[in-house]
Amino acid sequence: MNALKWLGVLTLLLPNIPTCFAQIVTLNSADVIFTNGSIVTSNGGFVIGNGTNYTNNGDLDVTKNSTLPAAGNFILDAGANVNGSGLYSIEQNWINNGSFFAENSTVNLYGNTEQLISSTNGTVTEFNNLNLLGIGTGINRRKSLQGADARVSTTGILQLNDRELATQTNLFSVLNTTNLAILNDLTFGNEGFVSSEPPGMLAWSTNSTNNYYFPVGSSNGTQRYRPVSIRPEANANNTFRVRLDNTSADTYSYFLAQHDNSISQANTSFFHSIEQVAGNSNVDLRIAYKPIDDGEWGTIGHWKANQDLWVSIGPANQNGLGNYSSLEKVNWDFPDAYIPYVLANSEELLIIPNVFTPNNDNMNDLYTVTGKGVTDYSIVIVNRWGNPVFESDDLNTSWDGTFNGEPCQDGVYFYIIRGKSGTEEFVKQGHITLYNN
Repeated sequence: MNALKWLGVLTLLLPNIPTCFAQIVTLNSADVIFTNGSIVTSNGGFVIGNGTNYTNNGDLDVTKNSTLPAAGNFILDAGANVNGSGLYSIEQNWINNGSFFAENSTVNLYGNTEQLISSTNGTVTEFNNLNLLGIGTGINRRKSLQGADARVSTTGILQLNDRELATQTNLFSVLNTTNLAILNDLTFGNEGFVSSEPPGMLAWSTNSTNNYYFPVGSSNGTQRYRPVSIRPEANANNTFRVRLDNTSADTYSYFLAQHDNSISQANTSFFHSIEQVAGNSNVDLRIAYKPIDDGEWGTIGHWKANQDLWVSIGPANQNGLGNYSSLEKVNWDFPDAYIPYVLANSEELLIIPNVFTPNNDNMNDLYTVTGKGVTDYSIVIVNRWGNPVFESDDLNTSWDGTFNGEPCQDGVYFYIIRGKSGTEEFVKQGHITLYNN
């Protein structure tokens, strides 16, 4: 069968567990209901025409198993209405020019070529659950917004898995305020992520003091996954937007050479755009990086457009963020509307190693913290039971890996460093791995 069309005013009730197949399904000015338990497969496309009211409480699968051109699309024409709490499995494009009421539905985009979430008249699709699937690589890993913004509802989940949600220049918003409303595969080097190009961003509404993990990345040029974590300090309504800009800030005239004395150098490979668009809660802000690829950094620079220069946001704690290192600014208050942030080093940079090998081979035998511009410095290193094995208040004093003259066992130890940079006090915590062999 090449086409199945329902025309006129028609109510179609599909009882439990029937299965219908067609090359393409077109609904024109019909009232169509797929009841719970219905299974409908269209091996070419599914078109909901003007004047049609379509309710899906069953399972709809739109595949590309067809000789028709542009197969596998789910299309809502202008004037079409769709509702229900069913499952939509779509192998090619989601094209919405009508009205989609997600209710408790789930949309699976499972194609192995690039899929579009699009509109030709600017209609914003609000999904409930949006699940990105497939095995395509490169550009075919993407599910891309085209011509319109999109969002998930206040009860919905964005499940990225290992796919890329490319918002392009559009905005993708998550209205669900739980910090588990965005989920992704965290396999190192194969994480699912959201990419954007200016002015596109990933937005998330929040109302708790939990950590909200923005899985941003990019596959344009060098593929990077560099997430951002935002933890509001109040149980209040806020909305934040984040984007990884996978290029030098110079590209957008945020010239890295223009900085005040608080910054000595900045990352030329990428920067982040981060803004608070609703609410006024201070936050703990963490930006992830990969030292082996990105270098070592000690602070975060913030672009001040009213001065046309980068300035340090002050001392930043060095922490982890999943499989990545991160810099954390505690109690950040988003003092202005300028959104670029870049990894930077300042004159008071501390370089804190995380591995050393005190085996007397004259290579990496001492654990040495280096830096400048730091006062009131102190370090305490403890073993896994919390017992101190080394203490010093001298930045020029190194640990030789012993305690009371005896070599410490191989393993993980933990440091607490305190100090002052300018007028601000800081505390840095992390781990050290000791290998004697």
